[in-house]
Amino acid sequence: MHISDTLMPKVKEELTRMEQQGVISKVDQPTEWCAPMVVVPKNTGRVRICTDLTELNKSVLREKHPLPSVENTLGQLAGAKVFSKLDANAGFWQIPLSKDSSLLTTFITPFGRYCYNRLCFGISSAPEHFQKRMSRILEGLEGVLCQMDDVLIWGTTQEEHDERLRRALSRLQEAGVTLNDKCEFSKSKIKFLGQIIEASGVSPDPEKVKAITGMQEPTNVSEVRRFLGMANHLGKFLPHLAGKTRPLRDLLRKSNMWNWGSQQQKAFESIRADLTTPPGLALYNPNAETLVSADSSSYGMGAVLLQKQENGGWTPVAYASRALSETEQRYAQIEKEALALTWACERFQEFLIGKCFHMETDHKPLVPLLGSKRLDELPPRIQRLRMRLMRFSFTISHVAGKNIATADVLSRAPVGGNDSDLLEEDINLYVDAVISSLPATESRLQQIKTHQENDVMVQQLKKCCVEGWPDKFSADRSLQPYLQYSGDLSVHSGLLLYGSRIVIPASLKKDILSKLHEGHLGITKCRARAKQSVWWPGLSKELTEMIEKCDVCACERTNLKETLIPTEFPTRPWSTVGADLFQFGSQHYLIVVDYHSRYFEVAKLTSTTSEGVIEHFKSVFARHGIPDEVRMDNGPQFSSEHFRKFVRCWNFKHVTSSPHFPQSNGEAERAVRTVKNLLKKSGDPYLALMAYRSAPLANGYSPAELLMGRRIRTTVPMISSQLNPEGADMKRLREIEQKYRQKLQQDYNSRHRAHDLSPLQPGDHVWVKGLQERGTVVSAANTPRSYVIDTPKGVLRRNRYHLSPTPVAPETPALSPPEDTRGSMAQEEHELEQETSVSERRFPVRARAPPAYLKDYVCSNNRN
Repeated sequence: MHISDTLMPKVKEELTRMEQQGVISKVDQPTEWCAPMVVVPKNTGRVRICTDLTELNKSVLREKHPLPSVENTLGQLAGAKVFSKLDANAGFWQIPLSKDSSLLTTFITPFGRYCYNRLCFGISSAPEHFQKRMSRILEGLEGVLCQMDDVLIWGTTQEEHDERLRRALSRLQEAGVTLNDKCEFSKSKIKFLGQIIEASGVSPDPEKVKAITGMQEPTNVSEVRRFLGMANHLGKFLPHLAGKTRPLRDLLRKSNMWNWGSQQQKAFESIRADLTTPPGLALYNPNAETLVSADSSSYGMGAVLLQKQENGGWTPVAYASRALSETEQRYAQIEKEALALTWACERFQEFLIGKCFHMETDHKPLVPLLGSKRLDELPPRIQRLRMRLMRFSFTISHVAGKNIATADVLSRAPVGGNDSDLLEEDINLYVDAVISSLPATESRLQQIKTHQENDVMVQQLKKCCVEGWPDKFSADRSLQPYLQYSGDLSVHSGLLLYGSRIVIPASLKKDILSKLHEGHLGITKCRARAKQSVWWPGLSKELTEMIEKCDVCACERTNLKETLIPTEFPTRPWSTVGADLFQFGSQHYLIVVDYHSRYFEVAKLTSTTSEGVIEHFKSVFARHGIPDEVRMDNGPQFSSEHFRKFVRCWNFKHVTSSPHFPQSNGEAERAVRTVKNLLKKSGDPYLALMAYRSAPLANGYSPAELLMGRRIRTTVPMISSQLNPEGADMKRLREIEQKYRQKLQQDYNSRHRAHDLSPLQPGDHVWVKGLQERGTVVSAANTPRSYVIDTPKGVLRRNRYHLSPTPVAPETPALSPPEDTRGSMAQEEHELEQETSVSERRFPVRARAPPAYLKDYVCSNNRN
């Protein structure tokens, strides 16, 4: 929940108060769990701090602490005349947590992380742990019964009662348990666990059967049918039920006229009495399976608490019903159903606190809202109701409407007035706080409200929220996209919300999309911004499409590294070589490296023209022979007509890497790094080169051995026999190289979390990084992961890394990207050793400017 500026000081004040009381403390260390905080405003002007521990509860092991049978306990009250009831003050907070348990309750706030030092509401195991502790404190005391934080004390005389009370108070004081002002002392009649206890005996509390005893007789056939449904549902084990209901069933015959006579009245009153006295009404058993069934009509709520008996049947323990207030009648139906279940649990709380029970509803979308969804995903009213249910431990499921006949009947015939003032006020305070916390100014909210009022679709949705949703077969076609979200839509203060997010009308969608993409954040962050505040069906898809069409984002977008493609190990020395130019200091060099042996030749260049480079190539080839294939980048020295002629005359294959992607000539790139390190660290570069060429590689052979078939003599002493020519074991060498390449590939892919980019097809639209232009794929190129691209600046060849798939350019182009923006040159290697690119320039960059005689002309450069 976003916290408004007006609530922030109150939240800080409450956190400080709780910290000073020792209830919570700050957390600085890393913790395994961290829950969200929820702020609930009070009508006193203060706030209540709640914690959503839903995820933690999934891993909490529950304690199963048995409770004494109420029936057996009440049997001990024979002769009792004086009664007292004690109520523990903030009971849970009186139980300290261990350090490890405390850290599990860590929650996050705008002021840092805190954890509870004492047992808090929301932990699923808290009630039974509290019950176990209270039972142990009062264990062995006569005339004392403990049910959670309620303690009943009785005596046959005033003196006996007082002595038992003193012992109980002494035990509680020793344990540090404090009591609140709800305690009752020395009463001749007292209410406990739904029973009225007095000297004359135990009788059911009239309040728990008032919903039945106060029910008025039916006035039409539909009401008779519902009443009979309830009677059959609850009275399966009542004697002679079929005979008693016959006068009522006669009214259901189509051939009979409606006539409510004395026989029907007598049958109605008899059934009503049976349902409110044993065996139709059971005594509460704390160890029996318990079920809460609740339902809401358009004007009332009904609920029944049932328990499973030894014969396998379910028998009611208590009933409740009440009318809805005018405000509550305007709730969405799903909110009314959630209200009914919450109200029922709070009405029956003396039976439910500390017990795991089950709830059932005939409103299927409500099950995940009260069961599995996160708190921040819920509509505001249901958020607050869910928080009120946090102190209960329950499961929830959907049942057909015919199976909750009792709750349905009670909701349609609410007894008495509306006692909802406190609950309604609490919900309204929370909803107002949620609305005020939305990241929008008052004027902006008013603007959205105005647009919602003028939007036909939004008005139709508001109507469905209040009056109910049609089924998917009869719903209008325009409503179909919203049906699956019906449980999350609600109306608050005239504003249509999805959870706690504003539903944006069609007229504002374009503006909101633009606002979400301010700063040109990526898809994930823009979706996260939307998730905080706004919603409409298909928002994520529209947001994704808009960002993919954004030129500014396209030119800055960096593809992730692709998986490594190992170069095939050449079968013989000097068959495949790589070449590159590099600069060290003020001097330029040519390097030629053998892919088989890693043996390289380095030549200092006096000229970086094609002619100068070719002369050194001839010198290297004269020593080692002409290779089958030479790999190099797209430097101008290697793409000139003079160099192409040299290739034809000397008869070798010339392979170039993709433009702006020198990493694909990885062996040469690595050799450049090696040479630069040698030149930096060594005073004598020739000794350094000799040391490199004679040092064994990972395969056990030195570059000189693999190229020349012999070891070379160095400054390190060695016997002459070691210098005799000895060829490498090629089979063993290939196996070693294969394993080496596989391991290097695995390590690279794992370290860089590399994955293959999706291949492109002819006709695909792409954004060309570096060129800052859109283009169309013509075909795949003759090198791995490269494509021929048609762009406004001509037909180019580019590696897949530089190409971002994009939809067709929008009719109204986005802002042009800055002219000096460059796409990142992250690696997408095709070689074994392409881990990083060369940081220094390999050759000087010539400053380009048009000749003076062209100053009066508009010129364009179409070269690639």
